[in-house]
Amino acid sequence: MKTIKNIPTILLLGGLLIWSAACTEGFEELNIDPNQPLEVPTSSLLTGAQRELVADLFGNHDQLNGIGLPAMIYAQQMANLRGGFDDIYATVEGDFSTFYTNGLRDLEEVILLNSNEETMVNAALSGPNHNQIAVARILKAWAYQNITDVWGDVPYQEALKGNAFSLPTYTDQETIYLDLIKELSEAAAMINAADGSIDGDIIFGGDMEQWYKFANSLKMRVALRLSNVAPNVAASALSEAVAAGPMTSTDDNAFYQFLESQPNNNPWFFRYELSVPNYGIASTLVDMLKSLNDPRLERYADPAINQTLGGGYIGQPVGLDRASGSAISDFAVSWPNTETILQPTSVFTIMSYAEVAFIKAEAAERGWISGSPSEFYIEAITASMEQWGISDPSAVADYLAQEAVTYDTTNPMRSIGNQKWISFYMQGVQSWCEWRRLQYPELEVARDGVIDGIPRRKGYPPSEINLNKANYEQAVARQGSDDLLTRVWWDR
Repeated sequence: MKTIKNIPTILLLGGLLIWSAACTEGFEELNIDPNQPLEVPTSSLLTGAQRELVADLFGNHDQLNGIGLPAMIYAQQMANLRGGFDDIYATVEGDFSTFYTNGLRDLEEVILLNSNEETMVNAALSGPNHNQIAVARILKAWAYQNITDVWGDVPYQEALKGNAFSLPTYTDQETIYLDLIKELSEAAAMINAADGSIDGDIIFGGDMEQWYKFANSLKMRVALRLSNVAPNVAASALSEAVAAGPMTSTDDNAFYQFLESQPNNNPWFFRYELSVPNYGIASTLVDMLKSLNDPRLERYADPAINQTLGGGYIGQPVGLDRASGSAISDFAVSWPNTETILQPTSVFTIMSYAEVAFIKAEAAERGWISGSPSEFYIEAITASMEQWGISDPSAVADYLAQEAVTYDTTNPMRSIGNQKWISFYMQGVQSWCEWRRLQYPELEVARDGVIDGIPRRKGYPPSEINLNKANYEQAVARQGSDDLLTRVWWDR
């Protein structure tokens, strides 16, 4: 018999077996890394979802543009310094995949963990289960509205369902919109502020009364978007939301608060302070604000650094290709305001009370709700001024007294459309959507544009064409050509 240091091998193996049996008892518990928990708190999932969805919309340090920036360019509120592909409508595709793989996936997990009997007790450590589910559903509705407004028909009913629907079909936009109204109604009904707040919420700090108001306000936005294609549905849903209780002042504004340091600071700070500035305030916006003596101009933009073009606020010409754009000095036009836009911790707007008041103005004009359209209109402009730090009442009053600003009863949609567009600065998807719906302000097609018209949607991502081809082709056959000029369902 072989021995190891005079110990019989069989005895050594027996001892090892006895030691092994004793030492593996509780082995799984001993070998769990406390810094790598097996179950992520739902508060962390909620924080991550908000962060990722804001990145998809406004951009971040890895995905600089987001979908909001091309939309701002289409709506002529921002323009590329030195010209660019988006400015001349040369970039067709946009990628929606990160919405699904990051933010929406995390929100779906929040709902599942708060619904499953085996996990809901632990999930409740982050706040009442029903309140967490309600917030996740509201955020999903917000995200999906942005997605469908940019692309039209998109994966929805079969999205986020795992391997069973690894190649999801595209849901038509009409169905999506009707379901968004239902989701927001049910989510608002789930909220019970008296049961307590939730953790991990960047937008409202867990305040469920604010989430209730936001749900109703977002339902108003969703409903109004249907004004041209389903006015009866729009009127009913919008009046319900107004009666339920939306935002009532700028204190209710839904903001995303960025942090001081990377990677959680403002991506626009990164673009201008830590990278090469590439965007100027579009001449369309600057010229309109100057023509109206709008005090928000100094909060939206900085004066041009190089004063060779006359000084003050100078807009970057819109619709230029690289050759034409490069002929203009980057420093001869206005960039976003350093104080309000380019700070590491600048806030970005998810939805504002100003928008709610504009929606009320239009709804009252259409006869959907009671009240004075012109008074709601004045309230909306005043709220926008307040949001952007214009605190002098006389400045606001002087602005409202101008003939070009006064509510035009002969063409109320022009008054609402122009002023709503101004108020949507830095909310690219919303300014682009409302221009498509109302056709105000009256924008010119890009001078160097490669297509004959301002884009009405983005093209589907190449990954869908390559990996989900059958469902992609079905969506195109139903919706229309996969290009920038095909209109989404509500854009009629």
